[in-house]
Amino acid sequence: MEANAGDLLPKHLASIESVMIVLEGECVLALAGTEHVLKQGDSFIVPPEIEHQIRAIEDFKAIHVMTKDIEFKFFE
Repeated sequence: MEANAGDLLPKHLASIESVMIVLEGECVLALAGTEHVLKQGDSFIVPPEIEHQIRAIEDFKAIHVMTKDIEFKFFE
């Protein structure tokens, strides 16, 4: 996944946990009322069925590892 500084990715939840690994830059992961700042080299396990959203603080790239049968629900 990639985002430019200031981008706000859609709020969503997933049916299965996943792992995000930040390769470049910095972002904020808003999850369950808490904001987690993630920087290059950080990883985070995203639990299932919890609404979350990512905001890019600076241009960033990450790998998001998940199973092929994961399902997403997006919110406006």
